[in-house]
Amino acid sequence: MTKKIIIAVSILACCALIFAACGDNKTTDEILSESVSSRQSACYTGSDENVEITLTTLSQEEAFIADGKVGNVVTRTTLVVRFATAPEGDLAYTLQSETGKIEGTLSKNVLGSAYIADIADVSAIGTPTTVVVTVSGGEEETTSYSIALNDRMADVIDSDEAVKTAYEYYKQQIDAEIASENGWQREIFVRYVGDRNDASGKYYWYVCFARDRGDDMSVLIDPATKEIVNSRVRP
Repeated sequence: MTKKIIIAVSILACCALIFAACGDNKTTDEILSESVSSRQSACYTGSDENVEITLTTLSQEEAFIADGKVGNVVTRTTLVVRFATAPEGDLAYTLQSETGKIEGTLSKNVLGSAYIADIADVSAIGTPTTVVVTVSGGEEETTSYSIALNDRMADVIDSDEAVKTAYEYYKQQIDAEIASENGWQREIFVRYVGDRNDASGKYYWYVCFARDRGDDMSVLIDPATKEIVNSRVRP
């Protein structure tokens, strides 16, 4: 009986080793997908002569550190409002869709002149269509600005396709690092970026393969044509 138990345990141990080895045999797509530590999934903009609005959703590490590893990822939606003339009074917003709305207040961004709000769950109202910004409590009467939103990520490649495009550009180096003794030790940032001072301007996919703050490979990709318009390797 003892001999049979030993044989059975040995067989189970061998099976465990085999399954573990199979589990480590991931495809390049799986490795890259699991390495994304910052991914933008939405970008809406709108403006008139008085107000400029940007609404973005980003899934990113809670403690965002460029160290080649993926930490705990959280999703945040940020509303940014810029005024042609600085407002006086309290600011509130109403984010509207065809099925619902979200209301809240705006606060001054400590790093600039914009006003911002963090929104917990935009998905609860579906696709946002309009933002109404209200200024009240100043010397003038309450003023409201209704701004229609444009989906800047409609009819362009998505973030997964952007990563694939960037991978093809750096394929030789990425494949070599994955196959190396130390293995893949980079995290990936995927952002949809434009001119911060002109939300209505051109946007690009920015993809960065980062080992740390001084060691990375990045590209800017035209989201309509997939053309690499700029690249950088550090160091």
